[in-house]
Amino acid sequence: MIVHALDLLAKKHKGPKAEEMRDVCKRRAVSAAYYALFHHLNASAVKLIAPNVSIETNHRIQRWFDHVEMKKICGRFRQKKLDQPLLNLIGETAPPDLHTFVSNFIDLQEARHSADYDLSFKLTRDDALQLVMSAALAMSSWDKIANTPEANIFILSLLMFKNWEDKFRP
Repeated sequence: MIVHALDLLAKKHKGPKAEEMRDVCKRRAVSAAYYALFHHLNASAVKLIAPNVSIETNHRIQRWFDHVEMKKICGRFRQKKLDQPLLNLIGETAPPDLHTFVSNFIDLQEARHSADYDLSFKLTRDDALQLVMSAALAMSSWDKIANTPEANIFILSLLMFKNWEDKFRP
């Protein structure tokens, strides 16, 4: 889907509605980049937590991930010093690649909301390209750590953090 986002930015538009179409393509590129990242993580997560399920079940599990909850959990991992229960589970800070992933995920989700819903949101082609590249960087960062204990904790947090918070309260 990153390729799709780049294709949207590369489109040439002519005619009386060219500027409007360029704006639409920039917004759609940001949205496509966010969804590429979202689905990349979800597919990786299902490989970790349910490697032996059918493709149909795999797709159903991918639907368990909630955008709002994911942003909230990414915010927990983005902190310079992690709090409980993450402090006991992975240490004081998230690994650099996980930090890059969660930071870019949050930024992209916010940009996608603006691109999709805020008609006053101004976006240059360079801004849109930078956001698309940040999605690619986040995917690459995730792939570097996808098979680590920290990635396992992160994925489990996305699905079960509410339960963990209750269990780890003093």
